Amino acid sequence: MPHSTTRDGVRVYFEEHGRGDAVLLAYGIGGNAGMWEPNIRALSAGHRLILWEPRGHARSDSPEDPRQVTFGHWVQDLHDLMDHLQLERAIVGGLSLGGGIATRFTLAYPDRVRALVVVSSSSASGLPLGVENIVMRAKSIEVTLKGGMDAMAEFAIASNPNVAGRLKLDPSARKEIFEYYRMLTPIGYANALRALLQMDYITDRLREIEVPTLLVCGDQDLSLGPMREIQKRIPQAKFALLAPASHFANRDQPEAFNLAVVEFLMSLG
Repeated sequence: MPHSTTRDGVRVYFEEHGRGDAVLLAYGIGGNAGMWEPNIRALSAGHRLILWEPRGHARSDSPEDPRQVTFGHWVQDLHDLMDHLQLERAIVGGLSLGGGIATRFTLAYPDRVRALVVVSSSSASGLPLGVENIVMRAKSIEVTLKGGMDAMAEFAIASNPNVAGRLKLDPSARKEIFEYYRMLTPIGYANALRALLQMDYITDRLREIEVPTLLVCGDQDLSLGPMREIQKRIPQAKFALLAPASHFANRDQPEAFNLAVVEFLMSLG
C-alpha cells in the first residue's frame, strides 16, 4: 500500500486514480478512502484523483499521543503528502473533517491551492460545536476506548444523527458502517475525536479564501447551516444542494454529486 511519511515520522496512506490535474480528497472523521468509491470513476476520468487518509484513520498511522493528532498536524500531513508527490499546486477538498482540513490548508498555504471543494463540513465553517454534538463526541471517546470499534459502531447508529440520517435513506448501509469502524484503531479514532473537540475557530478568516470554491451539502444534513455560513463568507463560492441526502451526500446521491464536482473541475480550465 502506498504511504508517504510526514516530517514527524507518521505514515499516511494514499491511493491514486486517473491522470491530469491533481485533486486531493480526504473523508470525514472515522472514514477512509473507500468511502469515495461511488465517485472514483467520474472524478478520475479527467483528473489525477488522490484519496488520502489523515493520521489516526484506517491505513494511516495512529499516534497514541493525542498531542500528535490535531488539525495542525492534519494540515501538515497534506502539505507533506503534496511534497512527496511533487505537487506544487493542487485542488484540495474533503467531506466533513476532510473539508475542515482542506479549508485550513487553504488558509495556511494559499499558494499551494488551485481550488477548494468542501462537502458536508461543519468543521470547515470554524463555528463552535453545539452542546449536543460535544456530549455525543465525548461519549464516543469513552465508548471507543472501553468497548472497541464494534461498540462504537452500535453507539453511532443509535446516537449520531449523521449516521442515523444515512440509514434513514439507505437501511442497507448498516453493514458498511460496521466495516468502516473496524478499519480504525480505538486510540486513533479517540484522538481524532479529541482533535475535533479542540478545533480552532476559523470563521472570521474564511473571507481570506480567494481560490475557486465549491460547497456541496445534503438537504437533510445538520451541516447545512454551517455550510451556508461558509457561503456567506466566501462570496465567489458555488453551492450545490443535493436531495434527498444526509451527511454522506457523495454516497446518498452519487450521480448528482459527481456531476456537481466534475462541472466545477471542468470550469477551472
